[in-house]
Amino acid sequence: MGASLLLLAACSQAGAPTKADIKQVIQSRMQAANAQTSANTLGIFSGPYDVHDFDVTNADCTAKDNGIYSCAVTAITKNKTNTAQLSFKQVNGTWTLVQ
Repeated sequence: MGASLLLLAACSQAGAPTKADIKQVIQSRMQAANAQTSANTLGIFSGPYDVHDFDVTNADCTAKDNGIYSCAVTAITKNKTNTAQLSFKQVNGTWTLVQ
């Protein structure tokens, strides 16, 4: 039974990051930036990013070397649409942004 659970976990980690994975990574970065901004301003304001107004509307990912995926990500924030080329890699089962 343990082997089948391990196999299932391994299968779920295969492939490119999903839009939901990408959204989670970027929202985590936004929240970290907000926390840093808040610390720098002694809590006077909470930062420039509203993670609730952010959504990934498209992600076209291509596999690269070393498990890295290069993704053309389209996102919307408060009715403004932006596209960026971002790279992601899964580390210990969690997708991270690679710079």
